[in-house]
Amino acid sequence: MKLISTLLLAVAFPWAGIAQDHCLSHTLTERWLQQHGKHVDLAQEAALLESQGIRGGGTLTIPVVVHVVWNTAAENVPDLVITNILDQMNDDYQALNSDYGNVRPVFAPLRANANIDFCLATVAPDGSATTGIVRQQTTKTWFDPDSETDDMKYPPYGSSAWNTNKYLNIWICDISSGASGGLVTAGYAYLPYGGMVGSPIDGLVLDRSYGTGLGDRTATHEVGHYLGLDHPWGDGNCSPGDGISDTPATNSPTYSCSNTSLMKCNTLTQYENFMDYSNCTMMFTNGQAAVMTGVLNGVRSQLLTSNACQGGGGSTLCIPTSAQGTSGGDFVDGVVLGSINHTGTGSTEGPTYNDYTAFSTNLDRNNSYTVQVTSGEYEQDLVAAWIDFNQNGNLEASELLGNATTSAPFEVSSFTFTVPGNAVPGNTVLRARVVYPADGEPLDPDPCANYTWGETEDYGIVINSPASIDAAQGRSMQLSTFQDHVLLEWGFTAKERHAMVVDASGRSLESFVPDASQADIPTGHLAPGVYQLILNLDGSRFTSRFFVAGK
Repeated sequence: MKLISTLLLAVAFPWAGIAQDHCLSHTLTERWLQQHGKHVDLAQEAALLESQGIRGGGTLTIPVVVHVVWNTAAENVPDLVITNILDQMNDDYQALNSDYGNVRPVFAPLRANANIDFCLATVAPDGSATTGIVRQQTTKTWFDPDSETDDMKYPPYGSSAWNTNKYLNIWICDISSGASGGLVTAGYAYLPYGGMVGSPIDGLVLDRSYGTGLGDRTATHEVGHYLGLDHPWGDGNCSPGDGISDTPATNSPTYSCSNTSLMKCNTLTQYENFMDYSNCTMMFTNGQAAVMTGVLNGVRSQLLTSNACQGGGGSTLCIPTSAQGTSGGDFVDGVVLGSINHTGTGSTEGPTYNDYTAFSTNLDRNNSYTVQVTSGEYEQDLVAAWIDFNQNGNLEASELLGNATTSAPFEVSSFTFTVPGNAVPGNTVLRARVVYPADGEPLDPDPCANYTWGETEDYGIVINSPASIDAAQGRSMQLSTFQDHVLLEWGFTAKERHAMVVDASGRSLESFVPDASQADIPTGHLAPGVYQLILNLDGSRFTSRFFVAGK
């Protein structure tokens, strides 16, 4: 039973002597579980995710923010250390590591490309540009991982997490200097079970000395836990171990790779696995990759809808404030429009502004839609919504979709609108506000006014040209589906052309330049499901859906 994993390393030899009998994982896990009245069978969770076999095509991208919490100048690790950590993670999670070919032949067929990419965020939660690195000086000389496990994640000693649903938060700090007995903690990470996902302590911690060296795999190991993987030995029993079918049974960590015939639980030990403690870890298995992909498409799916790595993303509109915020129950509890279905999100302790532009939907010019905005606990609030149709960064009166005054808590206000024919195609912003006007504050809906009470939320909108493949006037288009590819043909020659394949969540999987009159899309690598082909041909946008059946 482990919900938080702690990696203990010998001081003199960071990857050669891991403490077998003094791992703090069990103690920290039991503490967290007892505090929250939870019980999690990690082996059972992993077995279920592996059996579901959710792999999907394309690379899965995880935005990363790194918090450097430092006391002395030596602890304020340079940017180069951080980029080296991410480079190593990307190599390991995309099977590009230089030692990938060194896996013993018996285990080589089990190796997997997890196909996960980690990028330093370029967009902060408020929509502003960022390097993805936050530096916070602390008065703490070090953090004891046993008694101060999460203190680096909060003021007054640490750096608060960015939205843990949208960013992988990594804290780099000193968690080793006060260690006794020759053992230090190199890193630890919470697993995504028991209600951990989205909490302000979700993420991983790396020791600034022992978890950040060039070529070090501590981050790779801890991200595995973050994505649902246990150690291969699980609770220390040969069965069920970690619950994954292609990680051989073992009952304890392996520290050395010198014995190539090492047997545990009557089977050959797979000490090459990134989730073991050896000094030659170099692979994930297919089962482990399936578990991690299942987590990313499940409880951590909001990471895949984050725009945090898209330069220039986020809202470009004014950011209003409110003195009393949401404390009086004046908040947005939900927005529904097209594929945006973001409900039950408000609270009396929430921020006054939220940039949710990572949630987006497509709208066609000249078509009509209805947006639903749910208010909060207070029953006399002003509710309104706008879309910046002309993409000038301002919300004019003509861009107001509708407004209403509530008469009951958690009331749903519906505004039906038509996208103007001259709306600028491309990415823009939907704004929803729930506010209470105090004396002297605007009684008419205002997209930027600073009300005393209330909340503002922004969402992403993509404005399409009115044409679509199914209704392109005067242009014959035909979609043919084959066993391992689909073929789309159009009845004209396009000079300027671009194609993109997206999955059901709107995540881009492939981007390419098709032939002048057809697009041939291989589907053998795609998981069963519905996909969309988006074409830009000579300045016009066309879309078509296709289905990939199970094999």
